[in-house]
Amino acid sequence: MDQQKFEIRSSEITADEQKLTGYVVKWNSSSEVLFCDFVEQFSPNAFTETLKDGKDVRALFEHDSSKLLGRTSSGTLKLEQDKIGLRFELTPPDTSLGRDLLVSVARGDISGMSFGFLLLEETWDFEQEPALRQIHKAELFEITVTSIPAYPESSVELSKRSMMTAKEKTQTKSTALFNYWADLAEF
Repeated sequence: MDQQKFEIRSSEITADEQKLTGYVVKWNSSSEVLFCDFVEQFSPNAFTETLKDGKDVRALFEHDSSKLLGRTSSGTLKLEQDKIGLRFELTPPDTSLGRDLLVSVARGDISGMSFGFLLLEETWDFEQEPALRQIHKAELFEITVTSIPAYPESSVELSKRSMMTAKEKTQTKSTALFNYWADLAEF
């Protein structure tokens, strides 16, 4: 996996008996302003390819791969897209971590979800303030139960570079079009 392109986003979870359920992401719901630069939305069914291809998505605690809570390949993590978003159902293991997690979520001490994805297709709207990043396709590879939904520094820096690259491309196209029309008008 290319760590340079890895991105993480957050959402909420709830405990229901011995399972955790919720939405990893809700379609077309704007994020908070990310990195003081832009808001982000996921288009409906953005993870269709991941789910169709049967990729093994892992559920972790605090993005720590040594704290595995479940995975799609074993059936302990179920993911499905519906009209609201990407829904998950997680059956944590009967371990200290799993039991403690169920208690913490039931008490409301832990209510956050994050997810890691690789971007496949996006568009940007720089006409609005802050800019809007619309993610049309992404490869999901992990969801994470977390007490503090946070974005690691590498994603912060990458996302800023990603926005800057997209903006530069848009501005380059606009400048080229302006220059073309200026040449035609003989300015």
